[in-house]
Amino acid sequence: MTDRPTTDRPAVGLEIRRARPGEDAALLDLLTTSMGQDDAVAWSLDFWRWKHEANPFGRSPVLVAEMDGRLVGLRAFMHWRWQAGTRSVAAVRAVDTATHPDARGQGVFRRLTLRLRDEMERDGEGFVFNTPNAMSRPGYAKMGWSLVGRPTVWMRPVRPVRLARALAGDGLGGDEEAPPAVDAEPAVAALGRPEVESVVLAAAGTDARYHTVPTLEYLRWRYADVPSLSYAAVASGEGEHGAVAFVRTRQRGPFRELRVCDLVVGPRGASAARRLLRRVSRLGDVDAVVAMGAPGLTAATLVRVGYLPVPRSGPLLAAYPLAVPPGSPDPSRLASWAPSIGALELF
Repeated sequence: MTDRPTTDRPAVGLEIRRARPGEDAALLDLLTTSMGQDDAVAWSLDFWRWKHEANPFGRSPVLVAEMDGRLVGLRAFMHWRWQAGTRSVAAVRAVDTATHPDARGQGVFRRLTLRLRDEMERDGEGFVFNTPNAMSRPGYAKMGWSLVGRPTVWMRPVRPVRLARALAGDGLGGDEEAPPAVDAEPAVAALGRPEVESVVLAAAGTDARYHTVPTLEYLRWRYADVPSLSYAAVASGEGEHGAVAFVRTRQRGPFRELRVCDLVVGPRGASAARRLLRRVSRLGDVDAVVAMGAPGLTAATLVRVGYLPVPRSGPLLAAYPLAVPPGSPDPSRLASWAPSIGALELF
């Protein structure tokens, strides 16, 4: 959701409380009213419930603001769990927010965000993180968020001439309605196959930086159950010798990309991972394949199969330390992170 800039003029008669069971429809109505229908076409009750209630990391904490008996604001954080070496760190992602047009400019967003942040600290969450846009970035900085930086995106050109034309023509605009088709089975089908399950069960990331452990429960929720996005999966090998890639295509203006959202690699699956990274470029009519250097996608592996780093092209990561466990990496440093695209995508 688009975060709104705030002022220091406080709202009068504003009551802040936790969202109550059964208020989903009212929250969705506030979101669509705040954003406008054109920006909210992907939202539905099914999507809200998938995101905030079915999340395997836990049900989202949601605060709402009431004025004169009606909802005028909401702020949702999303539970997440990061792994860093042997440490598992609970965190929350600052995601959906809305302020009714009648209540804008009264600090509703700021009050809700700070209240929920403080509640999460009392609950023992390690840190808050998110990927703020240009509009909301100054507001988060004023509230003490650290602008961590942009993780490196790696790109493998597939059609260099068309890619160059798209970039030269400032083609990286918003998503179009119909991204290119993917010549691979849907993730929901792949995750039901024993050989794919065997790779996931065998995988054991040891990266000392923050990454999301790709359990079967997480992968099914993230790539198979999501109501409004279509993901595909390709696999090579089985068990500890195998690898599985979860992908989707995206079209931004004339630029067509295939995203390697997650790559799950068995302990002896390096060769299988390299085969997949080459194979994905043939899965659709795209100009380039993009990935991020998560544990299953090391820089050495990416370079070996023709991927090039594109500095400062990833999403801007922001973080606010809360109750970071002793000995854990500092979430305000970019070097502490190794997220996949799937862990940071906006959804």
